[in-house]
Amino acid sequence: TLFRSASWLMSTPNKLTNRPTLSPMHDTPLEILAQFVAEHHFDPDAETAEVARDSLIDTLGCIVVGSRQPVAIKTRNTMANWGDGPAQLFGTRLKLAAPWAALANGTAGHALDFDDWEIPGNSHSSITVLPALMAVSASKPVSGKQFLDAYLAGFEVIARIGEAVNFEHYDAGWHSTATLGAYGAAAGVARLLGLDSEQ
Repeated sequence: TLFRSASWLMSTPNKLTNRPTLSPMHDTPLEILAQFVAEHHFDPDAETAEVARDSLIDTLGCIVVGSRQPVAIKTRNTMANWGDGPAQLFGTRLKLAAPWAALANGTAGHALDFDDWEIPGNSHSSITVLPALMAVSASKPVSGKQFLDAYLAGFEVIARIGEAVNFEHYDAGWHSTATLGAYGAAAGVARLLGLDSEQ
C-alpha cells in the first residue's frame, strides 16, 4: 500500500500548523486524511501566517516570471483554445476555466524551479496548492482566513503523506511535487469549497 500505517498522521504535530493529535475514527489513511481536511480547526499563530503569506508572494512572483518561459507559453497557448473562464493566468491578460488556469499557473510557477520547497514531502508544495486555490476563488469569493485555512490544509496533507513515503518515494524515481502535490491541491480545494469527508 501507499501508506505503511495510519499512525504517522496521528503522531508528531507539524510545526507549520501546530495541529493536535487526532484519534483514528476510520480504517484507512485516506479516510483519516479526509476527516482531517474537512473537520480540523486551524488556528495559525503569527509566525505560521507570515510563512504562508511569504509562500503566496513567492509563488505569485514565480508564476509571473515563469509565465515568459517556453513551457508556460506552450501550455497556455494550448489551453487558450479550450475557451475562457473567470480565473486569471498571472503574467498575462488571459482568463481560463479554473482547472486550466490552475494547471497553466502551476506550470509557469515551477518552470524555473525557484518556487518554495519543504521537507518532509521533499516537494514544491505551494506551486501545487496555491494555483488551485486561486483558480477556484476566482468564481467563489472567499475571505483571507478561508484562503489561509485551505492553504494550510493542503500543505499539511503534503507534509503528512511526505512523512509516510519519503525519501524512499523520491529515490524510487517519483517526482514528489506532482505525486504529493495532487493530494495537497485536492485537499486545499475541498477545504475551500467546504466539502465534508465523504465528498
